[in-house]
Amino acid sequence: MLPTNQLNAILRLLAVLWTLGIALALAWPRPDLPSLPSTFPLNKFVHIALFAGFGLLWMGALRPALRRRSAWVAGAGLLFAVVTEAGQHVLPFGRAASGLDALADAAGLALGVGAFSLASRWRRSASPSPGQQPSRD
Repeated sequence: MLPTNQLNAILRLLAVLWTLGIALALAWPRPDLPSLPSTFPLNKFVHIALFAGFGLLWMGALRPALRRRSAWVAGAGLLFAVVTEAGQHVLPFGRAASGLDALADAAGLALGVGAFSLASRWRRSASPSPGQQPSRD
């Protein structure tokens, strides 16, 4: 297993690359994504997945002392979602700002930050405290 400082450096690099990838994907000329049979277009799932990844990676990239401050990641992610949607409004090639896209971004962000927080709590509760012997059931 990698030392913690190397793992954190890799996670920071991945988080930065993921963020740049989102910015590029949302600034690219509008792709024609097919819609699912329901009234929920496929691009909403894409927005959810992109911002869930953003939340997961940035929560993992932060130093452990800051991980408890998930409000920072959520706030930065929401600001990023608003900026990317507003930026789409001014792009000249068929992109448009959408409140529903921003809502999907927020939902994905909540999923990513929430999943990381739950996994961290589960991991801490599953590992023995210092001085406590692991059970041998």
